[in-house]
Amino acid sequence: MTELRFESSTDYSSGGSENILLDVTFTHPRSGETLVRPAFWDGGNVFLVRFAPTREGKWRWEASCPQDESLDGLKGRLACVKYDGDLAVYKHGFVRVEPGMKYMTYADGTPFFYLGDTHWGMYTEEFDDPGPHAGNTGAESHFKYIVDRRVKQGFTVYQSEPLGAPFKLNDGTVDSEDIPGLRKADEYYKYIAGKGLVHANGEFFFVSSMRRELWHDDAALRNLSRYWVARFGAFPVLWTLAQEMDNTFYGIFDAADNPWVKVAEYIHEYDAYSHPLSGHQENAWHTSVTGRGTGDEKRDADGASVFASSEVAARTGHNWWAAQWSPSLTSPVSPDLVRDYWETSCPAINYEGRYCGLWTKDFGSRAQGWISFLSGFFGYGYGAIDIWLYKSNYDVDNQSTDGIDTITPEDKKTHWSVSVEYPSANQMIHLRSFLESFDWWNLVPVLPGDEAFQPRSKAYVYARTPNTHLLYFFANSIDTGEITDIQPGKALKATWYNTRVGERLAPVDVAAGQDGRLSLPDKPDNEDWVLMISE
Repeated sequence: MTELRFESSTDYSSGGSENILLDVTFTHPRSGETLVRPAFWDGGNVFLVRFAPTREGKWRWEASCPQDESLDGLKGRLACVKYDGDLAVYKHGFVRVEPGMKYMTYADGTPFFYLGDTHWGMYTEEFDDPGPHAGNTGAESHFKYIVDRRVKQGFTVYQSEPLGAPFKLNDGTVDSEDIPGLRKADEYYKYIAGKGLVHANGEFFFVSSMRRELWHDDAALRNLSRYWVARFGAFPVLWTLAQEMDNTFYGIFDAADNPWVKVAEYIHEYDAYSHPLSGHQENAWHTSVTGRGTGDEKRDADGASVFASSEVAARTGHNWWAAQWSPSLTSPVSPDLVRDYWETSCPAINYEGRYCGLWTKDFGSRAQGWISFLSGFFGYGYGAIDIWLYKSNYDVDNQSTDGIDTITPEDKKTHWSVSVEYPSANQMIHLRSFLESFDWWNLVPVLPGDEAFQPRSKAYVYARTPNTHLLYFFANSIDTGEITDIQPGKALKATWYNTRVGERLAPVDVAAGQDGRLSLPDKPDNEDWVLMISE
């Protein structure tokens, strides 16, 4: 990202900046590619334009601003040289969604492995000092320490919401009082981008903070959307709109008149890079894609997403699902829910589940990742206590259970200096390394009830590619099952993978009978294991 500074002959400190629509057109003469980036007001008489070149070589730019003659018609040039570093998002380009694909890719088509870490209160994390929960980490910056650690642990996405933001935009305007806080936000965004993470960010403010006067103020929503895209849209980002806004935020909005759909439409209009856009969904008990797999008695608007129709999706640019799914840890997945996401043309990410140390422990956090990927959710948003929401009091006084482990109020007092090193956080690299050892993006879920698999296990998930069968067994037993549709007599290799330490056991030879049935070996022990059957 590069930044161009423009100074108007007018000082807009007292207001009126929202009426100044400064656009800068960037043209790559050799290819003919053209990108139009809106500018944003940065206080006083200053407007900034941020631009990330998508091609090497020389670019020309020209400013257009009919409302301010001092900004109109300015021209210049810049050059983009080849990136020679190791960060994937700069080697391969912005993350995108290709129509019909079930996974995200980089701009050059390389599959993107979505592994996110959740920080709904990012702006409350100390940027310039360690803060009171740093323990013995030796951190100089609370925020930077966690980012750096997650990068080393193999995470690729930073998930944030603007809870505790140092700016207040719910009056529908950006004024002089907001500018210092927005400049502080720049520091967070720049650091995340500088570490090569893609930033899945919620816009403006917490969903319920939208004042009723804004619900139908299209001009204000348009201006806020334009400003957000202008300020942050040249970073590697994914737009997620707001916390659980799809479909009604549990009844606050009417699904047919949800104001965040307008926000999505405006963001899509101003985003020259067409970054992937989604609306963070309510818990899957309430909302899925069409409502299939949700709870019959508690569904809002039949549980259907406000983006379910192709018309709304096209108008808003909505092209992936930010699901909130906490799969059972004691039984197979819900086939109806999995089918509902799998049968759409968009990628689904299990964006939010049970947080480690709040509603689950290491087993549940680890299992959610494996269950998600083998159920066709090609991405997982991990979360841990005091990181998902710093200094949170939410549900910390209650004892919780995930069906396997009990999480006590004492567990929930854990500080981030401890939870950043939870075993499950470190085990995410095992998940990623194993799946990236083959073509994970070609996995197709095999759902409970499919005659191709006869289970003996009480808890499993199964997916396969044309050449690989992958089964994750997480029941507290050694039982597995039988695959029933293998080529008769076909010789295969069975390899167990230890999800806790990231090690493969020696492969063993197996073969299907003449009836095409392959009896799977028992698990090595009662812990959770992955079994790969391959040629």
